[in-house]
Amino acid sequence: MSSEERNAYISLICGLVTIGYFGAPIWSKTANGTYGLDGGLALWATDVLWLIGGGIVVGIVVSVTAHIVVTLLTKEGGQTDERDRMIGRHGILATLICMSIGFIVAVFGLALGWHAIAGLNAILIGMILGSFVSEIVRIAHYRMG
Repeated sequence: MSSEERNAYISLICGLVTIGYFGAPIWSKTANGTYGLDGGLALWATDVLWLIGGGIVVGIVVSVTAHIVVTLLTKEGGQTDERDRMIGRHGILATLICMSIGFIVAVFGLALGWHAIAGLNAILIGMILGSFVSEIVRIAHYRMG
């Protein structure tokens, strides 16, 4: 398993942990209508900032720890080649497609009368799905060649 493939698995796991821990308040507050109250947009933004910050911290801690452990156990370096860069580009393309779809859904929803929180959540879901789809695409390319 190459270091980039391992990084894709680690990113997928970090994403699941981050969404499970930092994303849960966003979904529960959306479901119970907390964001629809006065100051709801500011509260949503604060919760999303915690999601982003938490994701960054979790990603850094887990990635660095995993890299150190793997390097100590296998004595292999993290060299990337042209294949890794090409697979990375496919992952980025998948992210952009998902994010674009989320944005377009949000714009159409807002045009149809959705509440602002519903539109913002559509964009957020597009970004989250983009992150997961990117890693799944990368893993699939490594597994299937």
